[in-house]
Amino acid sequence: MIAKGSLPRRFAAFSLIELMIALVVLGVTASLAAPTFHELIQSWRLRTAAVQMISAIWLARGTALRSGQNTILCPIQASGCGGQYQESFGVFNEEGTLLRMYQSRPEIFITNRRGTRSATQAVVWNTAGLGSRNMTFLFCTESVGVNWAVVLNRVGRPRLQRDWGICPD
Repeated sequence: MIAKGSLPRRFAAFSLIELMIALVVLGVTASLAAPTFHELIQSWRLRTAAVQMISAIWLARGTALRSGQNTILCPIQASGCGGQYQESFGVFNEEGTLLRMYQSRPEIFITNRRGTRSATQAVVWNTAGLGSRNMTFLFCTESVGVNWAVVLNRVGRPRLQRDWGICPD
């Protein structure tokens, strides 16, 4: 049992002024971190789009090796190759059958390394897994100063590179 005079008269707690000051400090800190956090999220989205392209490249190369048929990676327009990679792209077999379609994000631009034109060229892998060209897919967005590139060599193997090219203005 608690004796009558043993509890303090006033419990220790935060006053309203102390709580308001803590909230103001928290708000200022959050407002300073928000732009950096936004750029980080955009950079992750760019990297995710680039990794999706690498996935498509590995699928095309692996299919060419396994099936013994040429395999094509190209932008999709209507039901076949054409258009720009920043809309959508897919992997096709030699007969023109779509094996897998990839949807691009509308805010992400896919260009060449210099950023002078949109990526539109198809890449073909032969039965030995060799690609038809060296190519760089540069992934950019307007609001972030970072870019991600998928660099593809003639052997048909991609690599991911940060800040490898120049994004268009």
